[in-house]
Amino acid sequence: MKTYNSKNLVEDDFKLLNDHLLVPVGPVYHHKDENIRVHVFLAMIGLLFYRYLAWEAKIYGFSMKQLIEKLSEIKIAVVQEKESKKSKIIVEEMDTKQASLFSFLNMEKYLPS
Repeated sequence: MKTYNSKNLVEDDFKLLNDHLLVPVGPVYHHKDENIRVHVFLAMIGLLFYRYLAWEAKIYGFSMKQLIEKLSEIKIAVVQEKESKKSKIIVEEMDTKQASLFSFLNMEKYLPS
């Protein structure tokens, strides 16, 4: 298991902030001070969420990047039956680590019933 000192954590956070798909901070296309502050505030909340998620799932020994990759590969599909035309939401097949994370984080409660 990889150990981190505070310098590594700060560097990892800045790498996440530069990843426009995860926590987009820049470039900021706002011109009003208030809008820029809100944009950066929301990015920091996203970063805080990722840190909390990594802390919760620390038993798996994933880096934050690995954890995000594993979770982002979990796919949800909407399936419509031909005869009844009813739709249902299903979780597609996962590997064992993804299934374990899905269960550990109790993610099924966020699926619509």
